Amino acid sequence: MKSHILLLAAAILAGPAFAQDAPKGDAAKGEKLFMADGCWQCHGVGGNGAALTGPKLSQTALPFEAFLHQLRRPAAEMAPYEAAIVPDSAAADIYAFLKSRPASPDLKDLPLLQGMGVK
Repeated sequence: MKSHILLLAAAILAGPAFAQDAPKGDAAKGEKLFMADGCWQCHGVGGNGAALTGPKLSQTALPFEAFLHQLRRPAAEMAPYEAAIVPDSAAADIYAFLKSRPASPDLKDLPLLQGMGVK
């Protein structure tokens, strides 16, 4: 597990070098795959994450190689998705979908929470 964290940290620090190698994915296909493969069940329909099930993935800062590594050899409780289940091309589509997602709204801008006094 420690090696996964070190690899992920190295990938993030080397982000610009990895980002240039990211394959061009199709965000529309990626959205369909994100839903069909069940990613939304832990990471939310838009990839905004949930405190108890999975981290936010929308607008991910992870370079594609780090994203793919996490998909294949997860560092936490996520099940691994081997290339036979989610090919690299499908992973690139999902990555494109996540990168295309709008930023999450600020909590103070959500009407429901405004009524609760969130600032």
